[in-house]
Amino acid sequence: MNISVLEDFTRSLLIEKHASNATRDVYRREAACFLSYLDDNGLDYVTVTTADLKEYLLYRSRGGATGEPVAPRTMARVQTVLRSFFSYIIKEHMREDDPTELLPKNKTPKKLPATLDSDSVTKLISVIDTTTDIGFRDRTMFELIYSCGLRVSECAELRVNRYYSTEKRLVVLGKGSKERMIPVGDVAASLLETYISSVRPRLLGRSKSQYMFISQEQRVITRQEIWVRMKKYCDMAGVDAKVHTLRHSFATHLLQNGADLRSVQELLGHSDIRTTEIYTHVDTDDLFRAFEAGHPDEKK
Repeated sequence: MNISVLEDFTRSLLIEKHASNATRDVYRREAACFLSYLDDNGLDYVTVTTADLKEYLLYRSRGGATGEPVAPRTMARVQTVLRSFFSYIIKEHMREDDPTELLPKNKTPKKLPATLDSDSVTKLISVIDTTTDIGFRDRTMFELIYSCGLRVSECAELRVNRYYSTEKRLVVLGKGSKERMIPVGDVAASLLETYISSVRPRLLGRSKSQYMFISQEQRVITRQEIWVRMKKYCDMAGVDAKVHTLRHSFATHLLQNGADLRSVQELLGHSDIRTTEIYTHVDTDDLFRAFEAGHPDEKK
């Protein structure tokens, strides 16, 4: 495998695309899988043809080395990485033609995001025991994720000095290193005040950190730790959800309560309003389900 081109391609994602660490990791893995396939089949990215790429996509769709079929959404990502990789190869003058141009567009059905209703969110957050410092941290953390629509990475990377208590405003670093300011609700703001003034110093002990949420090991909490804590509380509450479900629920509840689409777009940090529009479909589906439940005779 050509390690140098793999590293250079990954580096270009940061410099030119301002891609997040998570995105770069995904693209690097997919590009490495592709380059390994080329090596195993006596092929080279400089001369590989569209027909070769179709064979590779067929190989990937069948699970590659594992033999486990791959979901359509994953295959769409594989194609996206291939197009990005060859765009880089052409830009670096390693070849002139783009073998991905004639690949069929891999369209995947739009998947509506999973959401929780308000009662389920309340039930989930209420099971957290706030009598312990870790419990209080978790209650504050998940209340903030929900009330501000944070991504899990934005929560993990949140700096304590980016919360402005007087204005009840939070500045987060989103995708593409873009900052956005978000208003913090009264409940989350009250929890934050206590957490920052009392709980966080106890968790830190003699250690120092610029990050808001601290682990039991007196370091910044990781995304994986947040996911583990979320699963624990979902099991306790009997709720089926992931951390990102809270962000989806935040957006959906705002729209249900009359917020305009542009405002929700800004709060979520979406660069394209079409990404935000998916939440209007979730709301519509809720309305149809409510209608059918209340008017069974109307079903066809």
